[in-house]
Amino acid sequence: MEDEKKYLIDIAKDKTYQNQFDDYHKEFSKWRTKKGNPYGYSFVHDTREHTYVDGEGYYQRSADAAERKALVKCLGLLGIILIFMLTIDGIISLILYRIFQDPGAYAIYYSKIDATTYEFTPILVLLYCSMNLFKYLAAFGIFIRFTGIPLKVAAPVPKGARLSKSGIFLILVILVFSRVFNYIISLVFGLINLDCVYAIAIHDPNNNLSDLIYLIFNCVLVSAVSELLFRGAIMQTFRQFGDTFAMLVSGIAFSLSYYDISSMGYAVLCSATLGLFTIRTGSLKSAIIMRITASVSGYALTRLVIDSFTNGRIVEVIICTFIMSVAAFIFARLMCNGKWAFSVKDDPSELSTGEKLKLFFTTNSIVIWLVGVAGMFFLIMRFK
Repeated sequence: MEDEKKYLIDIAKDKTYQNQFDDYHKEFSKWRTKKGNPYGYSFVHDTREHTYVDGEGYYQRSADAAERKALVKCLGLLGIILIFMLTIDGIISLILYRIFQDPGAYAIYYSKIDATTYEFTPILVLLYCSMNLFKYLAAFGIFIRFTGIPLKVAAPVPKGARLSKSGIFLILVILVFSRVFNYIISLVFGLINLDCVYAIAIHDPNNNLSDLIYLIFNCVLVSAVSELLFRGAIMQTFRQFGDTFAMLVSGIAFSLSYYDISSMGYAVLCSATLGLFTIRTGSLKSAIIMRITASVSGYALTRLVIDSFTNGRIVEVIICTFIMSVAAFIFARLMCNGKWAFSVKDDPSELSTGEKLKLFFTTNSIVIWLVGVAGMFFLIMRFK
């Protein structure tokens, strides 16, 4: 009797995800092949199967139509999630405008480095941080609810997953580069009298409690939950269309959510690094710790400069130089030992990366979100 299975190609079950544990593969495959799941890219192809079309002859069925259908559905939901988050950010900006006559009061501009920042009461900081935390928690919950993707896939944190110490140093190096890049951008923008965002942070020099609340909620909790969303639910869902594309999608969503050109350098590098380490380790653990480290360190340096502009700048340069020196030593040793290499397995799908990006930028909800992001860019932009 002829073996029927050898002629069947199951797109979902044959897919392997690099550096992932067995439960991840089983849950992802089960979700993708679940009957009636519009967000799962699944296709079983019988290599013997051909269809006859009048005037065209026989042709073999392909999986590209199934992939395009699932991708469009996932992109549509992603756009809705991003619009929801943008709406929350708009409400936050409106509240800050009513209080301070400044929709971008959550950001410290270069023009305010050596001046007194806004006085945020602990209640106001708690309100801001709570809305910010709710934004990510709700977005994660909605995404999970509609896609039905298992938590083991959307938030992979397997037992025994190692914490990448080199990743922590790398994210600190990126933090240093971002501050240098931010300074250079500020000089360029200064030629057209455009004020530049020094840091997206709230700092009240007259209230340590406000700063403590911001540090705990925004730098720790929000950083962790946002990683659950971007490197978790979003990136893991889109891995069925290829790891590279999944990193691009989560990176674009993450980077543009900063609504500021001067922060783009940090956002892009940070997102790419966090995505790489998530795929490399098969866990969100390293990405979450790396993100919290970057947020807390960045806030500490910002507060240092705000509290004492001249001395703070000197100390900041010393700290950044120390970070770069230690990182250079560590990475040099890793490279000599052959332990420092980034690689994302080449996993092309039926659609090319160009075709998938075209679908991304032409999805209605994504287009609406991009228009809204452009509006937020102008909203927080200010001239000296």
